[in-house]
Amino acid sequence: MKCVICNKIVSVIIAKELRKGEKRNVYLCKNCELGILDSKLNAEELKKFYSEEYRKVGTPSISHSSNPKELFDIYSKFQDDRLKLLAPYFNKKTKLLEIGCSAGMFLYKVKNLVGEIAGIDFDKTSAEYASKKCGCKVYTTDIKETPFPKKHFDIILAFQTLEHVKDPSSFINDLKEYLVPGGIIVMEVPNLYDALAYLYELPQHYRFYYHSSHLWYFTEKSLNMLMKKSGFKGKVYHTQDYNILNHFHWIDTDKPDSDCNKGLSQPVLPMRKERSQKIKKAISDFILSIDKNYKKLLAKHKITSNIIYIGKMK
Repeated sequence: MKCVICNKIVSVIIAKELRKGEKRNVYLCKNCELGILDSKLNAEELKKFYSEEYRKVGTPSISHSSNPKELFDIYSKFQDDRLKLLAPYFNKKTKLLEIGCSAGMFLYKVKNLVGEIAGIDFDKTSAEYASKKCGCKVYTTDIKETPFPKKHFDIILAFQTLEHVKDPSSFINDLKEYLVPGGIIVMEVPNLYDALAYLYELPQHYRFYYHSSHLWYFTEKSLNMLMKKSGFKGKVYHTQDYNILNHFHWIDTDKPDSDCNKGLSQPVLPMRKERSQKIKKAISDFILSIDKNYKKLLAKHKITSNIIYIGKMK
């Protein structure tokens, strides 16, 4: 097997079992620190999977498959970190495209901050929901099959999408054609050095972290190398979405929560209604400060759950 970024032979195996017990190898390129799933699906098979099957496995709840309304209702509440990071690139003339926009959670939040929004998602039901919810065009094809003109968008974003594509370099190069000169590209992916998988001794989580829909596992180094290879110059930011109580739950049980809401929300402790508001506020503020500092610490050591690349064409 060859690495798709540096083209070197890859033989180191870092995982042999995926989520739900599937026996598959995940390799590591030691040169560029890219994790690589041994996948046999071609591009068309992948497209069919994401349009028809993905939401049965890519779901915010471990008990049932998801639908667009549920996705929107849950994840639209957790877009503030992205908005804060990307705010300097938005104005009323900005033309923005989101690849893999799902049910439109981010598009909905940004639509009043820019001049034009559009989306692409292979899941037809999610695309239809996002189009209605956000009042914009959302296509279900590759970008080359859309009516978008070349050099049209000021910013193109892909959150949690790059790890799913068959050929990351071709994917980036296709998007590049639709950016204006000096346009911004944003790629958010899971971090191979996520603290729960990289730092803590959690065998069940280690298998949970790797799953069949993620073909690539990026690090700061591998993401920078890929984007540089594709003609971009930028920076990687380390972001942590799940809170410290979620991590304590994993550390204590080595099992996931039943759904993602508690983990993505601000950490809250159960307290008796009749107790003093002063005491409850003091404890709540303390927990929030711990969570904030914990996330800063993870970012400092580059072991957050996600990494985000923001760059311009060279």
